Amino acid sequence: MGLISNTLKSAGKLDLISLTLCIAGSRKIYRDDDYGQSPWHIFAPNLRIYGFDADPEACDAANAALEAQGITWFERHYPLALGKQVGESTLYITNAVHCSSLYEPNLSYTSRFQGFNPGLSVAATVQVETTTLDAFAQTEGLESVEVLKVDVQGADLDVLQGGQHLLAASTLAIIVEVEFSEIYRGQPLFADIDAYLRAQGFVLFDLLTDDAWCRLPRYLSPFQSQRRAGQLLWADAIYLRDLLNEDQRQQNAHLQTPAHLLKLAAIADALDFPDYALEVLTQLTLRYGETAQWNCRSEIFAILEQAKPVITTDITSLPIVQALSQPVP
Repeated sequence: MGLISNTLKSAGKLDLISLTLCIAGSRKIYRDDDYGQSPWHIFAPNLRIYGFDADPEACDAANAALEAQGITWFERHYPLALGKQVGESTLYITNAVHCSSLYEPNLSYTSRFQGFNPGLSVAATVQVETTTLDAFAQTEGLESVEVLKVDVQGADLDVLQGGQHLLAASTLAIIVEVEFSEIYRGQPLFADIDAYLRAQGFVLFDLLTDDAWCRLPRYLSPFQSQRRAGQLLWADAIYLRDLLNEDQRQQNAHLQTPAHLLKLAAIADALDFPDYALEVLTQLTLRYGETAQWNCRSEIFAILEQAKPVITTDITSLPIVQALSQPVP
C-alpha cells in the first residue's frame, strides 16, 4: 500500500468510495494475480472484481479458491471470451495454455526468437461464443468499471472496443498488454491501441516489461549485445485519465466530480504514480474543499511530513503547501 493510499485509508477517506475492477484474461498464474490483494485491497470491502477467461476450469478453480479464502470483497470469474462483438470465434489453444488466443499464433515470425515456439504451438482449436464487456454489463446491471485490466493475447483492442460505452461512462485507468510485432497473425499492435485509447481521453503513463527477445542463431555464432537483451515484443501499458487537463474538460465533463477525483488519486497511487495522485488530491481540495468529506488538506500535509526525509527543500516553500494554505473558497 502506498503512502498516499495508506494515509487516505487511515483517515477514512476511502470509506466514501467504491471501486470496480474488470479483468479480461483473469487466469491466475502468478502471485500478482491475487487481484484482491495489493494494490487493490485498499478499496476493500468496497471493492468488486469481475474476471473473464475463456477456460471454464480456470474460472472454477479461481472461484473455489476465493470461497475457501473467505474474502472481504466481491470477486467472481466468468467463463466468457470477451471480444468486440457478440458471436462465434475460433479459439487457438496453445501448448502454454495462457498463450491461447482468438488470433492464430504467428509461428513463422516467432520461430526467429529463442524459446518461443514450443509454448505458442497450437494444440487444438475450438469454436467459442464471444461476448462484449458492454453486453455483459447490460445483462448483469454493471454500471461502472473504474479500472480495466486486459491481457488476452492479441485480442486486447477487440475487448476495449467491445466495452466502449462502459469505458466512456466510468473508466479511469486501463492496464493493457500491447505487442509491438505480430506475435499473433493480424493482431492490432501498440500503435493501434494507443491511438484508440487517446481518442477516448486516456493518457499513456508507462510501459512495463522485463522481457526482450534475442534472435535464434541459424548460421552465425550466438552473438548478443552486452547492453541490450534483445528486441522488445510486448509490454503492459498503463493509461490514466487526465481529469485536470483543461483541453479535455468537456470530453470528461461527466467524470468531473469529487468522487471521481478521489478515486483517480487512489488509483494513481495504487499504480505507483504518487506525484499524479498528490496533484489530483490537491485539485480535489481546492475545488471541493468546502465540503469536509472532500477536503484532503490535512492528509496532504501528513503525507508531506512523512516524506520529509526524501524532500530536499523546506516543505513550507512548496507550491502545493502554499496553495493549500490559502482559505478554501
